[in-house]
Amino acid sequence: MLRKNLKYTLLTLMLLGVSGCNQRVITLNPETRTSAPRVSHIPSQSTVREEILINKNPNLGERISSLPKKNTSLGSPAPVKNEHDANIDGEIDRADIESETMHNTPMERMPFPVEEYSHLKKRGYSTVVGTIYVENSNSGEKIMGKKVKLWLNPVTSYSNQWYQEDYLGGYKLTKIDKRIFNYMKLEYSKADGSFRFSGVPRGDYYLVGSVKCTQECGLSDKNKKVRLVKRISVGSGVTRVDLTKNVP
Repeated sequence: MLRKNLKYTLLTLMLLGVSGCNQRVITLNPETRTSAPRVSHIPSQSTVREEILINKNPNLGERISSLPKKNTSLGSPAPVKNEHDANIDGEIDRADIESETMHNTPMERMPFPVEEYSHLKKRGYSTVVGTIYVENSNSGEKIMGKKVKLWLNPVTSYSNQWYQEDYLGGYKLTKIDKRIFNYMKLEYSKADGSFRFSGVPRGDYYLVGSVKCTQECGLSDKNKKVRLVKRISVGSGVTRVDLTKNVP
C-alpha cells in the first residue's frame, strides 16, 4: 500500500515538472507608432524675372518661348517715326521760309485752318527729284545749292497767304503756326545740288529752298541768301523739277 502511494506521488511530481518546462506565450501590446511631423510650409522656388529671361540670360533656351510675346499691361510701344515724317519744327529757320521785308508794317497772318489741313495726307508713294541752283544772268554761271535745305509746303489758303504776301509782296507776316511743320517735308540737297523727296502724297506744293552766293551771283552783299520758291504739282510716280532763279 505504501509502495503504491509512493508510485502515484512520483508520477504526480513528474507530470508537474514537465508542465513547468512548457514555454509560456506572453502577448505584449504594440507600442504606439509615432508618425513623422507634417511639413506645414514648403519653401517656394525663387522666380526668375521676365526681363532676366529675355534680356539678361541667353542660355535659357526654350524657357523663353513660354513667355508672352507682348505684355499688354505695358501698353503699346511708341511707333517709330520716319525722320522725314516727324515734326521738323526746330530745323526750319523762319528766315529760310520768309522773304526779306520790303514793308515796315507787319501783316496779320490768318488763323491756322485746322479743317483744311485735316484732309491732307502726310504720307504717299510719289517721288520728287531735281536740282537747285542759281544762274547768273550776265555770265550764265550756275551756282549749285550744295547741301542746302529744301521743303515741300502743301498749297493751302494758309501757305497761299505766305506766298502772295510774304514771298511776292515783301510783307512780314506775324508768327507762323507751328502746326504747319507737321505737313511740310524736309530734305537736303547733295554736293552737286541734286535732291530727292520720297513718300510724297499727290497734290500741289510750294517747293522752297535757298542758295548762298555773292560775287558769283553778281551781288555785293556778303553771304547773301537767294530764296527760291516754285509751285509744283506732284502726280503718281516720279516728278522731275529744277528749283532755279536768275540773278541779279
